[in-house]
Amino acid sequence: MYKNGETNAIAKKHYCFKKGYLQVAIGEKEELTKGIMDILGISGKTYFSTRLNKGVSNISKEKYDDITALFNNYSITDIWDIIE
Repeated sequence: MYKNGETNAIAKKHYCFKKGYLQVAIGEKEELTKGIMDILGISGKTYFSTRLNKGVSNISKEKYDDITALFNNYSITDIWDIIE
């Protein structure tokens, strides 16, 4: 059904992590930002800002879980806004 090695999107929605990001202490945001950029494969802060404000569409389950685990390291569990 699916080719091996492909990652499939969770749903055709925008998954926005801004709610969780706003709960992080200012001193920890640089480290968190770097972690999210690594997970999403983002190299520029401008593009990160776009993903922060507009969300990530068609995110893979693996990336969703990785970002959730990263926020859990900061004791934040209410992370996602899901936009149709």
